[in-house]
Amino acid sequence: MTTEEYVSDDEYPTYFSKLEGLRARVAAALPVRPGMRILDVAAGYGYFAAEVAKREKAVEVVGIDVSRRDVDALRRNVRTLGLGGRVEAVTMDATQMAFPDATFDMAVNFLGLEDIHMTRGGDGVRKAFAEVARVLRAGGFFCFTAMPPEESETRAQELEVATFSYLCNCTWLAARDYETMLEKEGFELLRKARYYTAKKLTAAQAAAEVHFACENVPEIYGVRAASFDEVWSKFGAEIEKHGLGHYSNVALFVARKVGREQVG
Repeated sequence: MTTEEYVSDDEYPTYFSKLEGLRARVAAALPVRPGMRILDVAAGYGYFAAEVAKREKAVEVVGIDVSRRDVDALRRNVRTLGLGGRVEAVTMDATQMAFPDATFDMAVNFLGLEDIHMTRGGDGVRKAFAEVARVLRAGGFFCFTAMPPEESETRAQELEVATFSYLCNCTWLAARDYETMLEKEGFELLRKARYYTAKKLTAAQAAAEVHFACENVPEIYGVRAASFDEVWSKFGAEIEKHGLGHYSNVALFVARKVGREQVG
């Protein structure tokens, strides 16, 4: 993909919850089987947990997030979708999970690794990978999406990664860094795929996103955020020229924990 269209003003208010069907497309590509117990790490509002649950009725999904506010939103969203009985929401730190070893058949993460980096730093991301390996059964799958900076294809995508990394340390690592973590924790990378929305935010929409993050990140996550004026003075001119990516270029990593035990 080399070009992106702007999100319309009519689309924008609900755009994040829909993302051009991106979550559903990623969920459809996962090796989900009946009977699996699936962990959604840094589940946020639960949109992806819901998509996974909708793919296969005979699975149980547990979504965890360090933010109580996000967990409350997760519970509301899955109830609205009629999935409350199959998607459990738990407030929990992904770097220090309370689950016993070998609890789950699959762990998933939809664009939440940057949030783990924001609250726990690079070491926190590594600890989260180690915790995922611990709570997965042998042969279990770890499937996550990320936006490695070196794989950006447009200036709008580059600006998205740079802007939020600067704003609150909401940082994406290089693909090789994630692959090294997988190898260290005993995972085999089975495949990697790319997904696009082909959409980006206008300058006005981007300003609204940046305003929201600057004002709410300290309250929701307890970490420092730069001021809007500081962020916009650094990136605003280029955002006005190129727009701002909004999860428009996403990489899916599908890995399996090495071991003899079969899952599902």
